[in-house]
Amino acid sequence: MARRDFQKLAVQLQLDTKQKALQQALLVPWRRLEETASAYVESHVFILWVRAIAEVKPELPEIVVSAIESCCPGFLHEDSRERKQHPRQQHFLWHSLEEWIAARKFADAKTQGWFEAVMYYAYKDLRTEKAWALWERTKDAWSRRPPSIWPTLEEWTSNVIATDRLTQSGTEKARAVQALQRVEAGRLGCAVADLLEWRAFALWVDAISQPNRLLEDEVLPELRTRCPGFLTTLEGAPLWQVPMFFRLVRFGDAGWRSAARAENWYSALHYQVTHHPRYHRVIHYNQRCHDEWGRVHPIRFPSFPEWIGAADEYTLPQNA
Repeated sequence: MARRDFQKLAVQLQLDTKQKALQQALLVPWRRLEETASAYVESHVFILWVRAIAEVKPELPEIVVSAIESCCPGFLHEDSRERKQHPRQQHFLWHSLEEWIAARKFADAKTQGWFEAVMYYAYKDLRTEKAWALWERTKDAWSRRPPSIWPTLEEWTSNVIATDRLTQSGTEKARAVQALQRVEAGRLGCAVADLLEWRAFALWVDAISQPNRLLEDEVLPELRTRCPGFLTTLEGAPLWQVPMFFRLVRFGDAGWRSAARAENWYSALHYQVTHHPRYHRVIHYNQRCHDEWGRVHPIRFPSFPEWIGAADEYTLPQNA
């Protein structure tokens, strides 16, 4: 196989994996998915801490043994039994720990068919990238000189949060990680929530508006309340067209976008919004509304609070 063909195959495989994960994500409300993915990230940080120490000191120090017994009771006993039963088989403690945690702590996601969605969003989480960057640097440093005192899990986690650069610079994730250092976490969270709400609003307007037709009566009062001045920027009658959708998005994003760019943390803001499970959910729900309302026109269009509430709870049947 030619190198170019192999690269195309690899890219297609990544796209297929992404589409499968995003489809699985629709099987569960996005809030539960977000919470589960965050828990998976925390488990991954824990596993990398264990791995960093175990690769230098195979006979685990007490600090690691105690942490594993507390977080994963029964694992060390099962792992020891597995080693005795298969003494010639290559064995990595951290790999067994990863499988043990996935099977027990994320059993619902596995049995209900949305575990790949959990992993997708967990690996989009910048904490995961920062944890890997810390592990790589730690492995290199400890291979030359192991520490006299092993870091606690709390110290390791703090170091993950404090990591401000990735191994590969210049990538989307690397730029976002660097930008995180320039904004307080609470402020970034507010900005992300505001932009997600605004983009959902623009998608609601799009869902109930007909292309090249005057805006529906339900839309105009909401536009005047939520974004006074937007309609006055339009020339002529307010016909709904694709350029107006993007203009509405930009109008709502303007405040946070300007502040983030002026203070050099826009890369973090953009990354957090575009890789958020709620953002993907409202996009999919918008398409569902177009499909259903294109076949049967509703008697009454939902208000924006009704629409976004339904979008937040929207899932597909688990046998879909």
